[in-house]
Amino acid sequence: MTQANTLLLLFDNPGKDYVARIHSAVTRQANAASLRVASDNVYESRRRAEELLDDARLAGVILTPPFSDDRHVLTLIERRGLPVVRIAPLLDPNRGSAVGMDEYDASRAITDHLVARGHRRIGFVRGPKAHLVSMRRYNGYTNALGAKGIAIDPSLIAQGDFTRESGRAAAATLFAARPSAIFASNDEMAAGIVDAARAAGVAIPGQISLVGYDDNAVARSISPRLTTVRQPLEAMGEAAARLLADHVRNPRKPCESVTIPYEIVERESVRAALAG
Repeated sequence: MTQANTLLLLFDNPGKDYVARIHSAVTRQANAASLRVASDNVYESRRRAEELLDDARLAGVILTPPFSDDRHVLTLIERRGLPVVRIAPLLDPNRGSAVGMDEYDASRAITDHLVARGHRRIGFVRGPKAHLVSMRRYNGYTNALGAKGIAIDPSLIAQGDFTRESGRAAAATLFAARPSAIFASNDEMAAGIVDAARAAGVAIPGQISLVGYDDNAVARSISPRLTTVRQPLEAMGEAAARLLADHVRNPRKPCESVTIPYEIVERESVRAALAG
């Protein structure tokens, strides 16, 4: 009989740094518990969840967004009788253990950071609609502005898909609306805005301040270096693997929910708003 000693880590995400950081942390923690990790990013492989879950070696599953809130996938896992840990879920809190950070509060905090520097016309690049965290980040942005009495201007909202290319495309819409600052809801899209600004002769932060979300490698490598939300991906991956290993060893262990704090990282992409 095949021994069930493998944890399945599922992604549907274009962010290579995001995937790599969580994969590395999960693998490190799982190996310490004498478990293997099988990983698939269906954004690239286009494989179906049913196929990936049809493996007798599986001892448990870790889901990342948007799989974390995919009720069809959760039902498949439950039918297999496998323990599951969900990273950053927003729905169905009682379906498995969960690890996350406060996406809403982090978005409010980074928006408040811009408002505190005098910015009022703050653009926003949304993430893909399939990722419910995109809505949480958008809600944090809008509520931070509303709390300061700043009206939401639809011309300052652009749709992206978490890729650098979508950030470049969104920049054209936002630059035309003349914001003093932009909040891109991940670092890859923020990097795309930097690309577009350079091509258009728009100075960052001289003319437009810019913030991102994640604190991926690109946030530290672009110029100017990016002020952003540091999402604790390594800590989240380690916690998810540790919880799942505990459930594998003790199937009766109650489900848990772990919240890991974020951090606002200040670099060179933000300056005070110009008077007038």
